[in-house]
Amino acid sequence: MTKRRRIILITSLGLACVVLATLLVFLVRGSDPLATAARNVDNIRMDIVYNHQRRTLSVTQTVTYRNRSNIAKSEVKFHIFANAFREGAQFPPVSQNEIATAFPNGKSFGHIDIGRTAVDGASILPQIGGEDENLLIVPLPTPLAPNATTTIDIFYTVHLANIAHRLGYTDRVVNLGNFYPVPVMFDSEWLPNTYSYNGDPFFNALHNFDVTITKPRDMVMASSGVVIRETKTSTTRTTTIQSRAIRDWAAVLSPHLQSMTRFVGRTAVHYYFLDDADPIRSLEVAVRSLETFSRLFVRFPYRVMTVVQTDFLHGGMEFGEIVFIAANITNREDIDRVIIHEMAHQWWYGIIGNDQVRTAWIDEGLAEYSTLLFFDENPDLFMGTRRDYINMFRSNLASFTRLVRGIGAPLDKNMNRHLNEFNSQYEYVYMAYVRGMLLFADLEMMIGREYMVRSLAHFARAQMFGIATQKNLLESFEQVTTFSLGLFFESYLLGLGVSH
Repeated sequence: MTKRRRIILITSLGLACVVLATLLVFLVRGSDPLATAARNVDNIRMDIVYNHQRRTLSVTQTVTYRNRSNIAKSEVKFHIFANAFREGAQFPPVSQNEIATAFPNGKSFGHIDIGRTAVDGASILPQIGGEDENLLIVPLPTPLAPNATTTIDIFYTVHLANIAHRLGYTDRVVNLGNFYPVPVMFDSEWLPNTYSYNGDPFFNALHNFDVTITKPRDMVMASSGVVIRETKTSTTRTTTIQSRAIRDWAAVLSPHLQSMTRFVGRTAVHYYFLDDADPIRSLEVAVRSLETFSRLFVRFPYRVMTVVQTDFLHGGMEFGEIVFIAANITNREDIDRVIIHEMAHQWWYGIIGNDQVRTAWIDEGLAEYSTLLFFDENPDLFMGTRRDYINMFRSNLASFTRLVRGIGAPLDKNMNRHLNEFNSQYEYVYMAYVRGMLLFADLEMMIGREYMVRSLAHFARAQMFGIATQKNLLESFEQVTTFSLGLFFESYLLGLGVSH
């Protein structure tokens, strides 16, 4: 073979390899469900400056909004849940019996000030509305046609309350959850909801987030997303973070946070903590949760998962790619259970969405049942048996039922209710968490554990990055088992039958 022919052959092979490599990259990217989801959701960009002296967030937010309905829209509505923390709110963030625990230094209030808004660069006068000043309404200069896109700029300041909650600050931390205006869900009509101290009053679509936040230099940040870059001055630290196809972006700021990291495949699992007596154990539980639920349901698609111990009124709280774990939990078994439960929410609420306001039992019940499956798969991390775990729920429900009937109060066992329709926090917890868990445990008794896992995996794959309903859940179980289970679900959700 001549030198010239060898060169031509080598060049041709090289070009072929480049083409093949490019094709493979394209195919891999095309098969990546996260990349596919990210291409089909709206974008939220936020430039945030946190003022620690004033406890305020100054934010410039840009939302790229597509009309995904078949109805032209003359306005776009946003939830502004930061207003739930204001003085005189009709639907406050905590109940009366939580006030002493929630406010470490006495009652405190916060709110959101909307400075101005613009649509496609033109200033627009917004409106504050809703039942409890919970909506930002942005009129559109011309109706937004189906499948058309508009860009909405919102300039605002969030004033933080001194409260150990999703949004607020304590002496040690700043919690930044649900602080920003988020588009209201639309299904033939807008589906707004007020805040509620029952459950998680959030029903959001997926969004891509690009967030740049400037804060004091000594502030460590645990957040959703992948850190793209970070710059420092003598007094400040500016961090740019990117998240793709998540339902809520959140962060915790504190000069007291320490951190540890382990990898599960390509996913970095970060654990940030204040005073955890055994942070290695906590990180291990988080890692095993991600491994277990990826194996049982569908693979965790994100590159980062953050668990952060923080001052928080309730046991834990889930957001996209991050979960809060309350620092006041000190019992080791309780810490483990909260981490597992909140990690399970990355699937049930996160990857597989549902209406947490009107069907809270879906994600809460599945998170509790997934905890049982975790213990099946990781018996060395559980001191009891699965029977102990299930019986704990049955015993708690029986005690609650006796208590309610003992004081002559009505006992409503309907599980499909708006959060504000529950008679008390206790009733909400027992209907969404306890009976939610028992629904799936009793279903397992009927169809067997293997069918349960297969059905949940089918449900997860079918509804990945979507909004799942009770109908979707039932269909997955019936397709996998070939059993007719409609009557079981209907009777359980309505609270019919002695065993319920």
